[in-house]
Amino acid sequence: MASNFKLGLIINPVAGMGGKVGLHGTDNDLAQIAISHGAEKISFDRAQRTISMLVTEQDNIDFYSPGGVMGGELLEMLGINFFEIDLNENLYFNKTNHLHTQNAALKMLDHKVDVIIFAGGDGTARDVFTAVGSKVPILGIPSGVKMRSGVFANYPEHAAMIILDALAAAQDGKNFELTNADVLDASIDSREYSNSQFFGSARTFKAPNRITNPKVNSHSNQDVALMELAAHLSKNLEPDRLYLFGPGQSAKAILSNLGSSFANQDQSGVDAYYAGEIIGQDLSEKAILDLLSRFDDKRKFQAPLLYLGVIGGQGFLLGRGNQQLSYEVISKIGVGNIYVLANSGKINQIVPSRLYVDFGDAVHFKIFSDYIKVHVAIDRTLVCKVLSSGVQSNQ
Repeated sequence: MASNFKLGLIINPVAGMGGKVGLHGTDNDLAQIAISHGAEKISFDRAQRTISMLVTEQDNIDFYSPGGVMGGELLEMLGINFFEIDLNENLYFNKTNHLHTQNAALKMLDHKVDVIIFAGGDGTARDVFTAVGSKVPILGIPSGVKMRSGVFANYPEHAAMIILDALAAAQDGKNFELTNADVLDASIDSREYSNSQFFGSARTFKAPNRITNPKVNSHSNQDVALMELAAHLSKNLEPDRLYLFGPGQSAKAILSNLGSSFANQDQSGVDAYYAGEIIGQDLSEKAILDLLSRFDDKRKFQAPLLYLGVIGGQGFLLGRGNQQLSYEVISKIGVGNIYVLANSGKINQIVPSRLYVDFGDAVHFKIFSDYIKVHVAIDRTLVCKVLSSGVQSNQ
């Protein structure tokens, strides 16, 4: 009788909490700051969306996980028996760190797990990779503020589908297909937000359309057509309209064309512009909603307009590094008041041409139509299919 499939589970309990409150991760002391700003837990719920799809296969899967907040708590809630990875200490929410993740992953190697699945962001991916290298496949449940690495499923449901496919292959005596994927994290220089640092090549599953490609570094400053478009848009901003600019070089290039005082804006946050002035920088979800309420009088103001870029290589429109642009924010702005612009090379790298939206907790609500225009030059647009988490997560 074949042995069970061995699955290691690690949850970074504070991953993703910084997104909606305008922080760009939960590394170091940022988790505590996020909590003080009212951030809500993210990773437990997203891991639950994945693991709940595996409950019916628990007789065929041996689960390995640290107890408590790093995985055991979720497995117990779902009624799944598991082998507890002993980290020799009690683990509490917001008291775990990268060493706990690394230690858990190392101990999973001793148990010869078939795969390590983790809920977190790029920092968690780095920690798992630091511990195991390419000795065992790793798969990320996207739960962080940023997910630039190529080891993350598009959505939590996709992670479960990948595991179920791997289990089926193992039960048939077949090897599941693996590939090498870049482990990346944001550049240390915040002004180089669109660029990433490379930390190594991990083993993960070969699952087209279910695993996100690694983010590619931006070269929009070399894209003449995009720069001309940004300059054109900057000359046509209306004085009585609120403008929001999402993270990244594409959207912020419009601000750069407004003059020297706008040229050095940090690329990593959401900024607001009205009547010739920046009236908000690096805004949180709450700050954006408050600002939208101030400009909600249709008799005095035009509808606000959001300029939004696309993550190169990945095709994510919302839900990666811009969680402050939440379902509530986008609903209030209105999809018709979103202007997407991107380097044509970024879009051409996405085959097929599809853009992803991941609102996390609003998984059952479809806000975008099936297709959206992406502006790549003054007189040129591309049409891309839009896929949203939960709504079309099986595609």
